[in-house]
Amino acid sequence: MSLKNKTIMMLCIFGVLNMGQVSAWRETSMKIYKMNDYFRAWQGVGVDRERMYVTSDRDAQFHLANSISVYDRKGRFLKIALNAYTGTDAKGRFMSFGDCFAYNNNLYITAYNFNVAPPKDQRESRVIQFRLTDLHKINEYQIGDGVAESIAYYKNSFWVVYHDRNEVKQFDTRFHFLRSYFLESEFGTEGGYQGVFFKGDDMYANLHGSNKFNQEYAQGLDRYHFDGHTFEFIERIKPPTYGSGQGIEFFDNTVYWADRPGNQIVMTPGFLNAN
Repeated sequence: MSLKNKTIMMLCIFGVLNMGQVSAWRETSMKIYKMNDYFRAWQGVGVDRERMYVTSDRDAQFHLANSISVYDRKGRFLKIALNAYTGTDAKGRFMSFGDCFAYNNNLYITAYNFNVAPPKDQRESRVIQFRLTDLHKINEYQIGDGVAESIAYYKNSFWVVYHDRNEVKQFDTRFHFLRSYFLESEFGTEGGYQGVFFKGDDMYANLHGSNKFNQEYAQGLDRYHFDGHTFEFIERIKPPTYGSGQGIEFFDNTVYWADRPGNQIVMTPGFLNAN
């Protein structure tokens, strides 16, 4: 065998070995935390140093009802706040929880009236602020129209992404609107963004996945780079499981995914390092 052919063979073997290492990483590093009751991982997940907070707008019988489930970082169930928010819009329509975000001893949760099918021009959203220690509601903010699904904090501002809009909105720390930025990625039939976080100047937004198994694998995690003026689309990353198409959080170099059909939280340490 010529030196050239030997070199090619060695490169092929090295590539196969590398693929094996990546697969092994995914299998050994990913952790799955099952919820303690039906439909508890229906919306989103937030994380701090001690706990995971999981939001749903469905009870165990699939009726509309907002809850916050609390687990420790090893996935052990601690408590649940049932009917954590019962607010309605001006016409008395239910406001559903979206994703949540733990920040500065508070839990911020988006809420919207979309799930009771209002006319498109009557869709509205809020952000509900809870105290982490006892999950007591301490404030709520009207943030305008649209279906606000998730919230993140970056450069002294809150940022909100939407199920029905190709944009991210920037708010100050009291949720006064500052500006809106266009997002160029296309949504599939399942809809738009359900979760968001920042890593440096890159924004990661997770697209809506299927509600049931045997439909479509989760659309993907879109990565954008922000240069201070615009968000440039970089890539779409495949989620770790079929159902990882809801809320999302990034904490301690680990991505946490709300998996709706699996009724579970998927934890992937170093996920962004491997993509």
